[in-house]
Amino acid sequence: MDQESSTLTASSRYSLQRLERITDLVFAVSLLLLLLQLDLPNVQQISPAEINHFLRDQLPSLQIYITTFVLIAFYWQSNLSQMRRYKSCDGVLLWCHLLGLMGVAFLPYVNNLLERFPLVASVQLIYSFTLAHVGVFALLAWLYACRRPEQLLLPMPSFERLVVSLEAAIEPLICLLSISVSLLISPDWWEWSFLLFLPAYGLMLLWQNSLAPEE
Repeated sequence: MDQESSTLTASSRYSLQRLERITDLVFAVSLLLLLLQLDLPNVQQISPAEINHFLRDQLPSLQIYITTFVLIAFYWQSNLSQMRRYKSCDGVLLWCHLLGLMGVAFLPYVNNLLERFPLVASVQLIYSFTLAHVGVFALLAWLYACRRPEQLLLPMPSFERLVVSLEAAIEPLICLLSISVSLLISPDWWEWSFLLFLPAYGLMLLWQNSLAPEE
């Protein structure tokens, strides 16, 4: 019986290691594909004035690239924070992460759409929904693991579990809020809603630092 339990534990750890590897691979490929979508001049001989004009035309695409890169990086950081707390991986946890990775793999395509049609509300909605999709499944995976102590590497205080849960919830909430901005206010203001990440994480850190000593 002990041998069977040991075998299952080893298998769960191996599944977790494989999930970590495929997660890092999907995030890395998505970040690389974002860069490959940036355009280069098609002509061999081009004057300095034409180069400057081309670079100015690329500024909106560069802005979208930076925004998407930072958002994916935040998700990857959040994923690392969760993964280092897991001890094992079962089928539910595995599929929650795989479904989240589906959104990560889809982001380069959505980013390309946004570069071509930056002020089209339907494209903005697809972009926001894709980002929210990634965050929602990451949050579901974490909440599932918190309800099963055998999935966690070490027992966690309730405050620490709450902090990780809130960190995982910030991005999908702001992505869903951006949809309201696009539909109810204006597509012109949609991209500015993502700046809410800065005060949201700032307030999160202040709150965490103020309450941590009391625990």
